[in-house]
Amino acid sequence: MTATSSTGSAPAGPLADEDETRVASARITATRLGTALVRDPLDRTVHEQMRHFLDHDSEPALRSWAALKARTPEELKSRIAELLTAQAERSVS
Repeated sequence: MTATSSTGSAPAGPLADEDETRVASARITATRLGTALVRDPLDRTVHEQMRHFLDHDSEPALRSWAALKARTPEELKSRIAELLTAQAERSVS
């Protein structure tokens, strides 16, 4: 069952789908870890976090990235329209 806003017309959940969310999160994590490695390349904690990311999170993110890149131009246009509509509905509620 999908949660709806108090008006009942728009979903209350996140705008991004599962693949979009996974890729965005992975990009943020990879950037954060890369920055941490540049700042202190021998920090054991950063190395452990990087290993965890590579062992547990990177492969699902790569699969999601492949799924996003495989979307057709029509699917992308439809998705953009869907996101813009949902965002507009949220801004008026």
